Amino acid sequence: MKKLLYIYNPHAGRQHSRDILPEVLEVMAAQGFDLTVFPTRGPGDATEAARRLGGEHHRVVCCGGDGTLNEVISGLLSVPEEHRPVLGYIPMGSTNDFSRSLDLPKTPGEQALLAATGEGRYVDVGDCSGRAFSYVSAFGLFTEVSYSTPQNMKNILGHFAYVLEGAGQLFNIPDYEMTVVADGVEAAKGEFIYGMVGNTVSVGGVMNLPRDQVKLDDGQFEVLLVRKPRSLKDWQGILAAMADLKIPCSGPVEAFSAREIVFHCDRPVAWTVDGEFGGERCGTVVKAVPRTIRIVCGAQPC
Repeated sequence: MKKLLYIYNPHAGRQHSRDILPEVLEVMAAQGFDLTVFPTRGPGDATEAARRLGGEHHRVVCCGGDGTLNEVISGLLSVPEEHRPVLGYIPMGSTNDFSRSLDLPKTPGEQALLAATGEGRYVDVGDCSGRAFSYVSAFGLFTEVSYSTPQNMKNILGHFAYVLEGAGQLFNIPDYEMTVVADGVEAAKGEFIYGMVGNTVSVGGVMNLPRDQVKLDDGQFEVLLVRKPRSLKDWQGILAAMADLKIPCSGPVEAFSAREIVFHCDRPVAWTVDGEFGGERCGTVVKAVPRTIRIVCGAQPC
């Protein structure tokens, strides 16, 4: 009998993962799977479960937010490639950015059916100075919000919690003097208030990248850098560029694609990986690891 490992975070989003558990398990059992259910109890649990049990199952399904998905992928990377199972995803977080890139269905029943039966597609995985990520690594404005906002606040207010918490940062914006090298060539230099390297069409639920220019399996990630504004006109230029983002572009917002990006700053910079704290360094190397994980996608993924 086919074996499926179901890893879910009972505290993700508004804790709906608990509410949908009977429906999801019934859908998956109906597909002929022998189910193993693993609820996480704290940070690192999902990684350990995927690492220890993933290779014994034909399929792993993750239910939770982007952070839980990050943990599961990190665990599966420890499983030898020949034994690495297909990964399904049921998004239950506060923003669920990566699910937009995967073009997943909207209802839990549909998501469960697709996660259990859909064909896996090889996608790229990111590496931020040794820390794996599924869709984005970033620094600067708003990035601290995702890991500093209390879980209960996220559960109660959902995405609005990020907006409320992030609005306060607009009055005290740090900037970073950086040199950015992409695939061995200097790509940008100056003072930046935000930077990201991603494999996604959505960041924070509010920033959208052009779907026709983002590919999950092309071995390249998209880089976005926002220069420090010095006037109201600069802010207007940033907002205009973000509203109609093209890749590549230059100006108040720099955007391009690359396989390996090196960031150097004269002071430590805090990074996030998939919304979780990813360390603080003066020098950071972010690269795409091509076609590493097989994940189930919807009808029209990136």
